[in-house]
Amino acid sequence: MWHRIRGHEVPLRFVHDKPFAYDVQRRVPATEKAKRVLGFEATTSLEHMLDEVIPWIVQAVDTGTI
Repeated sequence: MWHRIRGHEVPLRFVHDKPFAYDVQRRVPATEKAKRVLGFEATTSLEHMLDEVIPWIVQAVDTGTI
């Protein structure tokens, strides 16, 4: 995502707080449960969604809405 927003020329600096003592160490998202329980299956690819969402977020930041 960083490269899609800032380009490959700008390096990513990753800074974070110390984790909570009982924080989840590893997250493995899966869509099977949403399909099984809710009957929902995404039809839009992540790449396509990012192409739509990123410009909207950039504009909102530029105008001060978020």
